[in-house]
Amino acid sequence: MVVKEFIEEISDKDERALASKVWNWTKGVAYGAVASAALWGSFYTVPQNSQAVVQRFGEYTRTTESGLHFKIPFIEDVTKVPVKQAQTEEFGFRALKPGVDSQYITIEDITSGKVSEKDLEHMLANSGVDMSRVNKGNLKGDAENLLRGEYLTLTGDLNMADVEFIVQYDIKDPVAYLFNVNNPRQTIRDCSLAVMKQLTGNGSVDEAINIGRIDYENDSKKLIQRLMDNYETGINVTLVKLQSSNPPTRVSPAFHRVVSSIQEKETKINQAKQAYNEVVPKAKGEAQQRIEIAKGYAVERVNKAKGEVLRFNEVYQIFKQDPEITKQRMYFETMSKVLPQVDEKWIIESGNDGLLRLLNLNQGARQDGKK
Repeated sequence: MVVKEFIEEISDKDERALASKVWNWTKGVAYGAVASAALWGSFYTVPQNSQAVVQRFGEYTRTTESGLHFKIPFIEDVTKVPVKQAQTEEFGFRALKPGVDSQYITIEDITSGKVSEKDLEHMLANSGVDMSRVNKGNLKGDAENLLRGEYLTLTGDLNMADVEFIVQYDIKDPVAYLFNVNNPRQTIRDCSLAVMKQLTGNGSVDEAINIGRIDYENDSKKLIQRLMDNYETGINVTLVKLQSSNPPTRVSPAFHRVVSSIQEKETKINQAKQAYNEVVPKAKGEAQQRIEIAKGYAVERVNKAKGEVLRFNEVYQIFKQDPEITKQRMYFETMSKVLPQVDEKWIIESGNDGLLRLLNLNQGARQDGKK
């Protein structure tokens, strides 16, 4: 009995010592793991295009720039926000594979069956659709309704237009982006759709498709940014771009015929204006030329008439001094102009009875002229 009790006492001591060693080793490993985790969790790295928002027990404490930083482990949490990364939201279509050779999903692709179910699920999930409520057998219809609701727009003149556009933005305030809005991405999508439909709803279909595209882009950028600032989202809108604006597919041929007729009308009007600009100025120039010629002729005639009047007055003054001599001179001057134009000349003398025929003095001159 004594030996048995001794052996049992030795065994109990060994077990207690072994258990104590195991416990001490376990505590050492646990403490080392905690220390390693604390050391590892004390540092974090912020990428070049991001900023980090640090929270202590959920409360915001500071914002850190890119690089290596220290935080209190197990107490502070870090959220990295890509503030310098341009982000894009698409409306009326989706980019399937963004990049240099981007591939897009449009409603025509979905209708024709060119898009797989996997891509449709990916598109719906990225669009914020609750996939738990989506009927897997109706992915095509849900995708079509989603895109149609984004691009189909009623214009102010009660026409329909298909407007596809993109909105690019970056984050200017990471704290506001994280804490002021529950879902910033969905917020900018809702605001962008509301603004674009408001602009197109206040204008005509021609403005949405042709003449108002640039104005819509500029105005929508300003209005979306105003909403983002009012909601304090911390988002900076950098670009709004209309990708395509077309009439609905069913009425597209008729609409294009109308546009073609309008263009043809404009062409005819421009041709008429061109002909007008060519003919009317020429006619005005000719008319002005004729007016100037008539004015010159009138001045010439008036000056000549004044000269005749002046000459007549001078002759009349001389005539009053000696009427007989003046009459003879005027008679001789007149005869010298008249007689050379008469072929046969007769001279009537007051002293003779009858007429004397003047010799044909001009015959020799006419014969000389024939020779």
